[in-house]
Amino acid sequence: MRLHFLLLLLFPHFSWVLAQENKASLSSLPDFSKPVIRFIRVYGEKSELDPPVIVVGDERTAVSTGLRSDKIVIEFDVASKVPPSLFARFVHCSYDWKEDENIFINEATAYRTSNIFWESAPISSKYYNFRGKIIIPNEQVKFKYSGNWKVKLFDYSEPDVVLAEARFFVVNPIANVEMRFYSDFYKPERNVTASAYDIEVLVTAAGRAKLIESYLHSVVLYRNHRWYEPIVISMNAPSTDYFKYKFSTSVFGFVSNGKVFRIDGVPAENGYRVIDLTNLALYPSMNAPVRLPISDIRRRGSYFEPHDDGAMITSFVSPNYDDYVYVEFVLDPEGWETNEEVFLVGSFNNWRPSRDWRMYYDENERIFKLRQWVRRARHNYLYATGSLGDDGNVIRVSYDEFEGNTVTSSQTFLAFVYYRNPGFGGFDEIVGFANASYFTSGR
Repeated sequence: MRLHFLLLLLFPHFSWVLAQENKASLSSLPDFSKPVIRFIRVYGEKSELDPPVIVVGDERTAVSTGLRSDKIVIEFDVASKVPPSLFARFVHCSYDWKEDENIFINEATAYRTSNIFWESAPISSKYYNFRGKIIIPNEQVKFKYSGNWKVKLFDYSEPDVVLAEARFFVVNPIANVEMRFYSDFYKPERNVTASAYDIEVLVTAAGRAKLIESYLHSVVLYRNHRWYEPIVISMNAPSTDYFKYKFSTSVFGFVSNGKVFRIDGVPAENGYRVIDLTNLALYPSMNAPVRLPISDIRRRGSYFEPHDDGAMITSFVSPNYDDYVYVEFVLDPEGWETNEEVFLVGSFNNWRPSRDWRMYYDENERIFKLRQWVRRARHNYLYATGSLGDDGNVIRVSYDEFEGNTVTSSQTFLAFVYYRNPGFGGFDEIVGFANASYFTSGR
């Protein structure tokens, strides 16, 4: 009897707490009078593991890339009261992602489509209403020129306002490309494991193509699926404050016999952490935040679970539960003190640290916390440190304080080779491509 009376007294309090949690979790949901892009990603048509690379060819094409997918999928989730009326534009960019102001390369009518396949979100979904997909190339959109490309989404009611954008690559494999990895060390600012890679990219002319030496100017490395973290190797590489650590680069040799682009001291990082939101028992659909069952802890270069090379995997998600989960991430620093901001970075935010994904430190519990809506999937992620620049972007990014480094992390690197084609006033082509890890490359 006393127990029943006590429960009756406490029930209003529990209901109030749950209501406050629900109110807080949904406070970020805007008025859907205009479409809001919740999330956008691009991947190979054959598999979510594949990079967003389209291969094209002409009379100069001489080698194979070895890629499984010959098309890419652009996928985006939209919050909107009514079915959205969107269109996509595709824009060619330079090797450092500056949009080309060239009407011959960026033909306004050729690189535009509204041919979007739409499907509705599950009935229980509160974070998004519709999912759109575009598969390219197709009958409407074909790519004549290789290089870096962006897809930009617009609403017909406001055709000058960019709702979202994402990156992909078009490659014309003219040159042979080989990657070589060597284990090394770098000088970390804190007392952390200092394992690093030295990477060489060997570029050699193939077939009948004649490449002018001075026009073969850069190689850019990316870790797989991390398209906003370019690692540039060039004689005239622009300075950047994105990474905390500076890398030593060199370019030597001749393309006829092998031109080498080398970078030294790239932190090896660690195997990715994994969160599997496909487990409905651990991560049910609800408005209140779902906390990690066990707090993440600081690592020193060791990992315990196979990862997906940075990809987001949704193939095991039932359509009825293909929604977003309001997750509370928890990082226990175990007494480690940092002077920098801590960011959560992973496949759920396209590996882009930002103000919205900055963690806060709970003085009472002595842990870092962050609550965010995350698409139900199997995700890879890491904890980064950095700071917010004057423009609001994150700078001095590093992963070593809470993840450590190990050369056995098995992350795949992709190398894109850039050539300055003098046609149409000049534009950057991608004339070579390779992908490898420390375990699969020549050494």
